[in-house]
Amino acid sequence: MDIQAIRRDFPVLEQYTWFQNGGVSITPVPVAAEYTRWTEEMVRRGPLHIVYPEEEYPRRKAAMERLAQFFGVAAGELALMRGVSEGFQTVVRGMEWAAGDEIVISADEEAALLLPALHLRDLYGVEVVKVPLIDDDDGQVQAVEERLGERTKLVALSHVTTDLGFRLPVERICAAARARGVRSFLDLAHSAGLYPLDLHALGCDFAGLLSYKWMYAPYAAGLLYVREEAIDAVQVRYAGGRAEQWLDPVADTFALRETAERFQYGPWCWPLVLAWAFAVEYLSAIGLEAIWARTVMLAERLKEGLMQIPSAELYTPRSPQRSAALVSFGLAGWKGEELSQVLRDEWNMVIKPLPHGREGLRASITFFLLEAEIDELLAALNSLAKQRS
Repeated sequence: MDIQAIRRDFPVLEQYTWFQNGGVSITPVPVAAEYTRWTEEMVRRGPLHIVYPEEEYPRRKAAMERLAQFFGVAAGELALMRGVSEGFQTVVRGMEWAAGDEIVISADEEAALLLPALHLRDLYGVEVVKVPLIDDDDGQVQAVEERLGERTKLVALSHVTTDLGFRLPVERICAAARARGVRSFLDLAHSAGLYPLDLHALGCDFAGLLSYKWMYAPYAAGLLYVREEAIDAVQVRYAGGRAEQWLDPVADTFALRETAERFQYGPWCWPLVLAWAFAVEYLSAIGLEAIWARTVMLAERLKEGLMQIPSAELYTPRSPQRSAALVSFGLAGWKGEELSQVLRDEWNMVIKPLPHGREGLRASITFFLLEAEIDELLAALNSLAKQRS
């Protein structure tokens, strides 16, 4: 892996050190060029699906097939969405809920999963059951199993939790849910693109995917994965153009598609989807195994350095088996917002402050960071720690 050559694909790195990929990724030049290419093509030649349908529709089909192949699924198990939020809404709104039903989530979910769960609570009287995060696979699976009851209808978890960066043993959790007849949804925002993912092997019924974090495509597109045998478990609540297999406006009859595409309706920004499929090629050319190995090495370097700072507290699990590319930590005497701002002002580092009363930072460790940049962050934190020791 030629890191310097890869970094030249990200000219924004000339301005600052990027530790905020978990928010929105910076986009490499070749992927951005692919997006621009198809946008300019529409300007030059007109709406391609109208003027050149024989070109455009096969191109769209190929893009969806490439994305499906990347995740080890059939194209018919994917539906285009605006993001994980819409994918999760599609699932929960398509299920029947009654007062006393339960939805199980982790204690570290952000708005994409937490807000719809709380909304179900307020609309229907659904019980929102939170599972604590445990830095041990057996303990984490047991914590979920203990919270699966007779009224549990859905387990919805982030594969890698947003703020604290716990990587959950989702294969075992989904298997436990399935054994009890409970459906499962995974938010894959912080794992897709980091290492090879086979959605069938994960064992979930549903999953949400994003273009713009660890897949490096432009902001913003998403996918809903629906396991083939789970398609009928969710009702279509929003039936619109392109969700139909056929529509007869004279007889006023229709049939929805038999695949997950029944949940996909309305127009889409296809240059964005085409760029996402191209981003898959970009990452595959670098190699997901190499990306993951370097990510683990850099994250380990940061964690090890943090443990040498007496006033630093590591919130993310130490083991790469229990974590991914997010490293969260606190520094005694510093508020997260304050710490983030001073790192931006004095060291040109962009890094997320932890929300919701947790004081600290979340560093997103991209594979194209340099070892020297990790060391510079640690040196800055050491300096700041001494100011308030």
